Amino acid sequence: MRIDGELPFRGEVVWLTSQQGGRSSGPPPTSVGDDYAATAYVPPASSLDGLASIALRIADRNAWRSAATAGWLVVENDGPQHVEAGSVLVIMEGSQPVAYFHVAEVAAFA
Repeated sequence: MRIDGELPFRGEVVWLTSQQGGRSSGPPPTSVGDDYAATAYVPPASSLDGLASIALRIADRNAWRSAATAGWLVVENDGPQHVEAGSVLVIMEGSQPVAYFHVAEVAAFA
């Protein structure tokens, strides 16, 4: 899937290894030109009370650690999904955490 325009959260995604409980196959294969869609939450919320759909645009699709941008797909940047510089988002696939997205900056249009 591809989201039109810029994504408001800028930072770095770090994929968890299988030993850390992440993906056994490594970073997800995302086609060039597509964004990676998943769900995420912002601690101290949890997957039970803060989960929302998110898109990630990853600079190096094969790296365990890469610059990336992200944005919520449906919810506003508010309440349990509020993201600001310094936030860490837990990226999920189903009930399994697979990555952390470290937010360095939030664009003014967010």
